[in-house]
Amino acid sequence: DLKMRKDMQIELKEMHQKLGITFIYVTHDQEEALTLSDTIVVMNEGRIQQIGTPTDIYNEPVNAFVADFIGESNILKGRMMRDYRVAFIKHEFDCVDSGFGEDVPVDVVVRPEDIYFTTDPAKCQFKATVNSCIFKGVHYEMWVDTDTGYELMIQDYDPYAVGTEVMLYIDPDDIQVMKKERLTNTYPARVLDEGKVEFLGTEFDCNTAGFAEGDEVTASIRFEKVELLDNVEDAALVGNVVFILYRGNHYHLTVKLENGENIWVDTNDIWDKGDLVGIRIAAEDIVLQK
Repeated sequence: DLKMRKDMQIELKEMHQKLGITFIYVTHDQEEALTLSDTIVVMNEGRIQQIGTPTDIYNEPVNAFVADFIGESNILKGRMMRDYRVAFIKHEFDCVDSGFGEDVPVDVVVRPEDIYFTTDPAKCQFKATVNSCIFKGVHYEMWVDTDTGYELMIQDYDPYAVGTEVMLYIDPDDIQVMKKERLTNTYPARVLDEGKVEFLGTEFDCNTAGFAEGDEVTASIRFEKVELLDNVEDAALVGNVVFILYRGNHYHLTVKLENGENIWVDTNDIWDKGDLVGIRIAAEDIVLQK
C-alpha cells in the first residue's frame, strides 16, 4: 500500500533522528532512497558507483547508471567541444563543466524539470513538438520530439497540448557532463588461424590480415554493430538484457552473457529487462589491434 509505505518512511525518519544511531536501509526504490537517507550508496552488480548526499547524487551523478537510477533523466550522447561548451541533440550549449579536453565524447544528463519553455525567440535554443502530455498530480510530464530527431522528457506545471510546437532552452547550470564509461566493446582475443579469432569463449570470422596464428590481440566492436536476435539458435552468443538506457533516439542495452561477461548494444528495437537474446557480430565489424 503506497500510503502505508509513505507513512512508514516518516516513522523511520523520526526514529532515526530520535535514536541518533546509524541505520542501513537497502532499497531499489529511488524515492525511498532520497527521502530516508542522509548518505546514499548507489551500487550496481555489487560494486559501489557513487557515495554522497541525496542532493549530490541527484544533481551530480558520476555516470549514466546513477543518473538513471536516481530520479528521471534525459541521458544523452554528447561531445565536449571545449571548456564550458558541449554539443548534444545536434545543438551546442554553454555549460559549467571543464577539464574534459576538446572534441571529446561525453555523456550528458538533463533532468526533465530543467528544460524550460519560452515564448521569446531570442531565448530559444531549440524547437520541438509535444507528442505526449500526462498529468502526474503535481506536474505534467511531457515528451517532445526535437527538431533534430531526439525525444526528451519535460516536467512542467503548465500543460502543452499534443501537437503544439514549442521553443525550449536549458540553463548552463542544469547541464551535467560526465566522462563516458566506455566508447566501444573491447575484449582480449586470440587469433586462431587465417580469418578466425576467439574472444568471449567463442570463435568468430574476422579479417586477420597482418596477424599470425596465436597472436594475443584486442577485439573491438562498436555498440551499434552488435545485432540482437530473438532466435538464440542462430546466435554466436546468448545472454539476458540486464540494463536498458534510453538515449533520446535509441536504446543502450547491457547484456550479460552466459559466461558472466557483459556486452553493450545500441539498438532502435524495444527489448525488456530480462529478455533472453542471441547476439551476432559480422566479420567486418570486428576490429583487431595489438
